[in-house]
Amino acid sequence: MKDTGKKRNTEKSYGELASINPKHSKFCAFRQICGSTKHLILVLLVGQVLAGLLGASAVCAAMLSRLGFNLPLTQNIPHYLILFVVFGTVRVCQRSLDPEPQTAISKGTRDHPLCWRAFYYAVAGCIDLHAFWATLAAYAYTNVTSIQLLDCLGIPTSMLLSYFLLRYRYTWTHYVGAGICLFGAVMMIGADFLAAENQVTVLNVKPNATVNGTRTLVMFGDMLAVLGAILYGLSSVLQEHLIQNFNSVNYLAWFSIVAALFGAVYSLLLEHLKLYELLWKGSLGGQKIPMIALLYYFGYAFSMFALDSVTAFTISRISAVFINLSLLTADIWGLLAGVWLFQVQFHYLYFVSFFLIIAGASIFAIRSARTHSIA
Repeated sequence: MKDTGKKRNTEKSYGELASINPKHSKFCAFRQICGSTKHLILVLLVGQVLAGLLGASAVCAAMLSRLGFNLPLTQNIPHYLILFVVFGTVRVCQRSLDPEPQTAISKGTRDHPLCWRAFYYAVAGCIDLHAFWATLAAYAYTNVTSIQLLDCLGIPTSMLLSYFLLRYRYTWTHYVGAGICLFGAVMMIGADFLAAENQVTVLNVKPNATVNGTRTLVMFGDMLAVLGAILYGLSSVLQEHLIQNFNSVNYLAWFSIVAALFGAVYSLLLEHLKLYELLWKGSLGGQKIPMIALLYYFGYAFSMFALDSVTAFTISRISAVFINLSLLTADIWGLLAGVWLFQVQFHYLYFVSFFLIIAGASIFAIRSARTHSIA
């Protein structure tokens, strides 16, 4: 009875304190708003850094394509190797410097046997490699407008998989934000049509692929774009899941070597004739490849290395779906570079679509998705 009386008196005193000092509650509300605003700005900034890195890799890929370098599998091997060397070294140093290595082992690592962890990393590396390969290969068969439109399929894919794998539960603000982002992407594609007569977009490696190619090849390119978008949505959610369980350094070290091995095998099987011609004759398809292609080749590798690294260390804080939404602006960053590099005509609707995507991403990031625990 005495404890109950003390509890009631304590609750009463807190209520009286709140009523006597309303400035305190206003100050707490102000601090909460400032914290939320700071988090939102930081999240948007990270999203645009990732979009800028993806745009930079696209510019390098476009420059390689203009020079006749078309080896999508070989093109992706270096950045996976750099990831493995850098973060594999970091992982080894962590284990050698930690006097009690068991304290550094995450809960997910303890709960999953080594064989299952190896299987998870193998699946992650395989999906990631195929996602990039399918998207890069699609540019050889269809036009950039179709690929931009079909890339949007990665967003519902990542949301659906996040619902089942990560058990996220979204509110109406998330669906509205994602819808606005998709509308902005559609407007960006409309701007492509309006500026099509005088514009060769940054990512279009074959400007007349739709006109000159057969319908079968164009449909094949569209199917590759769909496959790439879906696989990238799967890859990003699986990446978030693995990082939550095994941490970023483990993920980057092991998924990258798996992807590099898959890429090397595929490259030897599917691109060995082109590799032989490039190494021994310095040409591809009879076209001489200049030495400046090495600059674009390593520029692509380091852009993708930075993209994967930043993504891995931020994805658990901003979610895979938000990253997919933010990457919609990568085409616009690429087009801005194209104005300088390729004399691309920039339509004002690109600005409208950019701000729509940013607005949609902001609405999406206002609330964090709730995690539904298994009963």
